[in-house]
Amino acid sequence: MNWDIPTLEELEESVWRCTACGNCKTAYDFGPPATFGEICPAGVEFGYDGNMASKGKIAFARGLLNGDLEWTEAFLNDIYRCTICTGCQNQCELDHKPVIPEIMEAMRRKAVEDGVGPMPTQKVIAQSLKSYNNPYQGPRRVRTDWTRPFKKAKKPIKNIMKKDAPILFYVGCTGAFNLPVRNFPVATASIFQKLGLDFGILGENEICCGSTAMRLGDTEEFKRVAETNMKTFKDLRENHGVETIVTSCAGCFRAIKKDYSLSDEYEDHLGGIRVIHTTEFLFKQFRDGNMAFTKELPWKVTYHDPCHTGRHMIDYEVDQDGSRQWKGSYLGKSEAECLYDIPREILGAIPGIEFTEMERIRANSYCCGGGGGVMTGYGDWAVKNAGLRVQEALDTGAEQMVSICPFCHYNLNEGSKRLKSDLKVYDLVELIDMVL
Repeated sequence: MNWDIPTLEELEESVWRCTACGNCKTAYDFGPPATFGEICPAGVEFGYDGNMASKGKIAFARGLLNGDLEWTEAFLNDIYRCTICTGCQNQCELDHKPVIPEIMEAMRRKAVEDGVGPMPTQKVIAQSLKSYNNPYQGPRRVRTDWTRPFKKAKKPIKNIMKKDAPILFYVGCTGAFNLPVRNFPVATASIFQKLGLDFGILGENEICCGSTAMRLGDTEEFKRVAETNMKTFKDLRENHGVETIVTSCAGCFRAIKKDYSLSDEYEDHLGGIRVIHTTEFLFKQFRDGNMAFTKELPWKVTYHDPCHTGRHMIDYEVDQDGSRQWKGSYLGKSEAECLYDIPREILGAIPGIEFTEMERIRANSYCCGGGGGVMTGYGDWAVKNAGLRVQEALDTGAEQMVSICPFCHYNLNEGSKRLKSDLKVYDLVELIDMVL
């Protein structure tokens, strides 16, 4: 397969379109009333020089391009101390806006190509992918441990390679291997069974989506697992009746839906297959009257917007040929693919739920601090940053926090422990399963 994954040199024109205006430092909303707040986790923790998109990271990109900068440990730290949350991208209104995270990841790709990246603590991820096809160093047989309660209840989950089904539940590595997050696949499968859906899993044949490798700049490892997955999905469509791929993992959702489309064979392999996040899939069931909430959940909750189901899914409109404005100019954006309203509508429909919003929400949501390889490379900072978000939730008076991403779920719960708070973070599928 051929992949349209640009090098830093190919992005040079966009790099130089940054004017260092500084808008990327602050999340703002014109309102009324107008509001603003901090948006960059690295900027908050380390100061903005060298840690902001336009004020730091883009300057680094220029230094690499013109040869003024060489790789040092401190320089690499600044490249990898970024959650790729795209908060800065959301604020920028210049022509390099649509490719800001691409520029950051291109610098990481260059670091990997030059043999200096990723950071030592993150290299275990790349090695684990090569050895185990997942970033958790988990043996393949462990991937299905979460299914044991279903076997015990004599409701085994179908292996889609052996018994055909129209729906593939793509579990993801975090849900399968990270013990505190195993409630995700359990709740998802429980809901699917309660709704009488015909679905299956790949079981031990499932491998990583490649999102982590892509975010760290390990292009070759990303392409290896992505191409394997795409061939599997094509086979499932042609020979096993799969029409829909559902995943409860925000990272998998973003990777399969967006990163895989960079392949010139994307349509050939995934054309005709709907890739959808569990939250949207279940919302359609609810909207169509197939899912009713019969129990009450008397909780006061707030909602955290994950980066990968929010800002990462924004569709940017660019004048590619100069026919409307000038070549490469930023024209606008669409948030149609962003999962902002749907989780809130589901929460609003659950009997007993009292819903309250944090100050920074939707496209201005403050990152949990776990993405972009930060949770592995800079664990202490990731948890500290999560504590900032948890405190924002506590300030609303909420008793629990809800999200739709396993990384956010794990990191925010760790942040809550750090604060010695009683607040617990749940995934939306856990709540839905409770009230069905």
